[in-house]
Amino acid sequence: MLIDNLKALIIDLHDSFGDAETSPRQQQLMQQLETYVHDIDTAEPVPPSLIESVEILLDEVEEGYPQIAAIIRQDIKALGNIGI
Repeated sequence: MLIDNLKALIIDLHDSFGDAETSPRQQQLMQQLETYVHDIDTAEPVPPSLIESVEILLDEVEEGYPQIAAIIRQDIKALGNIGI
């Protein structure tokens, strides 16, 4: 259920950004974020860590996109709740 919640939050981020509004760096970070949300039987991705990627994304969008930053903060909280 927590994985489904994280996937839903990532979809919300994609929907909020829209492809035309994201920088290449933000698109790269979103792709990195998606690689970390995987099934339990799938191998863990190689660094950078998920939290590092999410925090970088948060830094980039915080000022210009406060609603998206709020979603990212929810992601960070959800990750903390599952011990990441």
